[in-house]
Amino acid sequence: MRERGYVREGVVGWPVERQIEALAEAGITGPLYHDKMSRADKRGRRTSALIEREAMLRPTNRQAPEIIVVATIRALALNSGPDLLGTLKAAGERHATVRALAEGLEIPPGAGIDVITTAALAWEKGRRGDQTVDARTKGAAAAAARAAERRAKAIAIARPLWGLPSEEMPSAEIERRAGISITTLYRELGRRTAAQRRADRKERNHV
Repeated sequence: MRERGYVREGVVGWPVERQIEALAEAGITGPLYHDKMSRADKRGRRTSALIEREAMLRPTNRQAPEIIVVATIRALALNSGPDLLGTLKAAGERHATVRALAEGLEIPPGAGIDVITTAALAWEKGRRGDQTVDARTKGAAAAAARAAERRAKAIAIARPLWGLPSEEMPSAEIERRAGISITTLYRELGRRTAAQRRADRKERNHV
C-alpha cells in the first residue's frame, strides 16, 4: 500500500523538524508533502496556502488504496471543523486512510460519524494542550528574563562596593543595598578579598 507523509508549518508544539522526525521514526519513506506558511497565512488560517496538501489530495481515477501519514492530526487541517472534514472527505475519495501518529488514529475511507468525531475531538484536544504548553514555555522564558534583569541591576549596584574594606562596607550592607543574597554576590563577583586587593592596587597606582 502506497504511503505518503505530510507536514505543515504553523502547528504549535510541532515544528516541522519534529514532524519529519516522527514520520521517519515510524518508517515512512514515501513521498513527503511539505506546506510552508507565511506569518500572515498562519494568522489568517489561510487554507489557500496549503498547496502541497491540495496536490496530495487531488482527485484521481486510481483505485489502489493508500495511506496518508501525519505526525499529529493537527498538521492535517487548520481547524477541527470544515477544513478537517473536507480534508478527510478528499482523502476518502482517493481511497486513502489517514494515519495520525501522535493520537494513534486511523481514519479509513468512508469512516463513520464516530470516527470523524473522534478525529475532530483529538484535533481540538491537541490544540488546547499545545497552546497551554506554548503559554507555559513563553511564561517561563519571560520570568527568567525578568529575573536575569533584576540580577544584573543588583550586581551593578554591588560591584563598586565589593572592593571596599569590609569594616567600611560590610557584606551584609552590600546584600541589603543590592537586594540580592550574599551567596549570589560571591558567585557573581568572586571573593571579596580578591576584589579588595585589586581595588587597593588600583588606588596605590593612582597615588
